[in-house]
Amino acid sequence: MSYKNADTHTQISKEALIQANFCNKEGGQIDFESRPYWRQIYQDESRYICLMTSRQIGKTLYETVQAITSAAGTPGSSILFASANSDQLNAVRSGCIEPQFQNNERLKRRAFKKGSIKNARLIKLSNQSSIHFRPIGNQVKSARGLSVSTIIFDEVQDIPRKNVDVVMESAANFGGKSRYVFGGTCKSESNLMYQLYMDTCQYEWIIPCESCNQDNLPIGMEHIDVERPYLHCCYCKEAIDAISGDWIAQNPHNQRVGYRIPRLIDPNTKWRNDAYDGILDKYESYRREKFLNEVMALPSVEGASLITRMELEGFCSDKEMQDPQQVPESIRLRPVIAAVDWSVDMTDGNSSHTVISISIVLPNHIETLYMKRFTGPEYEGMNGPERVQSEILALVSSFNVDCVISDHGVGNKENLRLRGRIGNKLVEIQYVNSSKPVHWDRSILRFIAPKTESIDRFYNQLRVGRFKFPKVEISLTYLEDLMNVYIRYDEHKRVRYYDRSGKGPDDFVQVLNFTLIAAIEFYHSKIEWLKKYAFKD
Repeated sequence: MSYKNADTHTQISKEALIQANFCNKEGGQIDFESRPYWRQIYQDESRYICLMTSRQIGKTLYETVQAITSAAGTPGSSILFASANSDQLNAVRSGCIEPQFQNNERLKRRAFKKGSIKNARLIKLSNQSSIHFRPIGNQVKSARGLSVSTIIFDEVQDIPRKNVDVVMESAANFGGKSRYVFGGTCKSESNLMYQLYMDTCQYEWIIPCESCNQDNLPIGMEHIDVERPYLHCCYCKEAIDAISGDWIAQNPHNQRVGYRIPRLIDPNTKWRNDAYDGILDKYESYRREKFLNEVMALPSVEGASLITRMELEGFCSDKEMQDPQQVPESIRLRPVIAAVDWSVDMTDGNSSHTVISISIVLPNHIETLYMKRFTGPEYEGMNGPERVQSEILALVSSFNVDCVISDHGVGNKENLRLRGRIGNKLVEIQYVNSSKPVHWDRSILRFIAPKTESIDRFYNQLRVGRFKFPKVEISLTYLEDLMNVYIRYDEHKRVRYYDRSGKGPDDFVQVLNFTLIAAIEFYHSKIEWLKKYAFKD
């Protein structure tokens, strides 16, 4: 596409050319004033550009403009638009590329004269330029035989690295004229998108703070605070203006160009709204890695703790743990939940022991009053299980516990014994590998919970302050279990799951997750004890 006006032959800027010939997905003009971070990217003529972005930030529109300007501006050129699967390609072709021609009659007339072709795999313009569409996630052979000067990889995080390498050979014949664009949303640090970005100059949108006169760190979790529904300085916490930022290379010696575009740098970002899809709404509802990937354009770190010690200490109060021998009536009259995770035989040196927590449900949070890990010689041997059962019975009585929620499976035998003593107060939870929400199965009389999704919810609720614990020196020995859990991602099966790091037990994670499930499910049910106390503070 020429940078000259077709009627006056006067030179015009690339920005003006783009605004004159292309529109955003709403049909309006591409806006560089309220989204200034896109201005440099659109004007960047680099032959190797990597865009690691959040969702719905404008990445595909940029790729669309690159494909059409390359095809319309250089007669006889050939462009390959590659993605993981046909569905992704069809969405780009029908939802992004074709509407650009439909919304611009002049561009449409120039592009589709005699000799032009349009089908699922090819758009050939009348100037003999071609845009090819190929899914290369599993069948890289679909792109073999093509010779193209420009390759645009969309959603590259879903494409195996070996397939990307093979497809890049399609531009080998063009030498110094070849061009590559990689766009996508990262997953883990080992994901291709993140690897590609790290091997670039790593442009970050750096925003100065007018209040403390410091340049902010690259946008990260330091800029997320549930008490501040706006973009704030990571140093002084005052509001900062995303429009005032500038692209600063963090790895300036690398010749490859890469931009990271998190949702937070868009000045039109909503932080909270009635649809519950603002930044902080998503922070509270998304699983952690989804929030990092799709909102922050950051990788989720596989094998690292999901929460820090500092965060955990922040959830602790200055209260002592409640003495079971002196439980005040004000506590006994509240909704009280006991959660038990029964011990299993560990062979790797990290012994697991039966753990119990006792919590009350308050209007805005769950307060854990008492915790115990049944460990020591008195709980070993033949009499150990009976001693544990007796102590649990005493705690249920002391706190006037309304519900004892426990794991089914490993603890099934102990649950049967306990149910024989406390009756229907004992409620079991069975973990399953499913995405179906937590639900009560009447046929087997227990809750069925998707393990991964329910633990997602637990960590999200924990992080936004839905749990309170006794003072740090009492609680930390239990809360350290929460740092022993991390996420594994199986690239081949495209599934993720929680695993224990091997540094220690994860028993208290399960206890707290059971407690949250009980509180949520009973709150939404017509359980008499909840109706009676109505969560009054």
